[in-house]
Amino acid sequence: MEGVIQMKNAKKSTKWVLVTAGVFLLIGSHQLAQASPGTEAASFLEIPVGAGPAAMGAAYTALATDAYAPTWNPAGLGRLSGTELSAQHLSYLESMNYEYLSMVHPLNAPGADTRRGIGFSVQYLGSGDITRTDINSDGSQNTNTTGTFSSHYASYNLSYGQTLTDKLAVGLTGKVISAKIDDVSASAYAADLGALYKATDKMQLGASLVNMGTQLKFISEGDSLPMAFKVGAAYKPNAHYLFSAEGVYEKTGLASFHTGAEWRPMEMVSLRAGYRTDTLNGLSPIAGFSTGLGLHVWGQEFAYAWSPYGDLGDTQYFSMLIHFGQSEAKRNLIQYQAIKVRRTDNGLTTEDAATQPEYQQLMQLLSDDDTHVASSK
Repeated sequence: MEGVIQMKNAKKSTKWVLVTAGVFLLIGSHQLAQASPGTEAASFLEIPVGAGPAAMGAAYTALATDAYAPTWNPAGLGRLSGTELSAQHLSYLESMNYEYLSMVHPLNAPGADTRRGIGFSVQYLGSGDITRTDINSDGSQNTNTTGTFSSHYASYNLSYGQTLTDKLAVGLTGKVISAKIDDVSASAYAADLGALYKATDKMQLGASLVNMGTQLKFISEGDSLPMAFKVGAAYKPNAHYLFSAEGVYEKTGLASFHTGAEWRPMEMVSLRAGYRTDTLNGLSPIAGFSTGLGLHVWGQEFAYAWSPYGDLGDTQYFSMLIHFGQSEAKRNLIQYQAIKVRRTDNGLTTEDAATQPEYQQLMQLLSDDDTHVASSK
């Protein structure tokens, strides 16, 4: 934001709308992220992606083992169950739209103990068309319009994650960040580091250090990216309930808390709600609330989330998670059933078959797949 203002001072002919557009985009995202105005740039990176994560209060660091992993926690790429695609449309504050697209793919060699995955994602915040006006020589705003222009922020992300042990996974995301306000551009580079640890069959811990990188500069002045450290936990007592919580500690010194819950009364429906404290600056307590639902059809998820921001308006998410191919858990289950039948045909009882090495290895695979607490599907 300071860079835009400096540009105005350096070029007296700079259009008034250039400055107001910068304020429009950056203040909008700062309202959601509660970043300190004038101290951070590209705060759109703190807007949650995915209707499911947003509905759960953005408490997703310990849950990201799906197509949202490149953005929430790249370590989750080491826990993928198959190739996935995610897409999002967010009707954001005022006339802004926030779009997200990602694809992830596991790179698991047959029989290998280490599980790997890669992912690519794009985040895009756009203002839409804004009417262009000029300023008079005395600095007052001229009401004469001279067409329209648009502004945007975007981040292009490449991610990799893998397991180090059967409990611990780590990951890395590299980012190229770009911004454009009218005909003035800026760019920056950043990286995220993440880790996931399966504490028990029902609990998983997650941590990430996000947005470590260069300044985003307009002309000659730049501001730092919204670097933050996140640490959280997810607990899934059974197939119907999921709880998550995390703390966020920003470079600016701000600290916040996110929490969320999911109730799945039936296989096809997930009901979600959450609360976060970093959206409350100058707003009513209701601004921290979020809710939504997910519909699960043939292994795919279509989700919606809603968050109110008082006089600023409401935000509404629409997203989908598409899973390609048969999951590893289902393939293992089919293989298990085949072995069970084969052992029985050979005259072995179920108890006898359970002592066989092949059977025990499959049961371990099934256990690994079935106990991924970090899966909200």
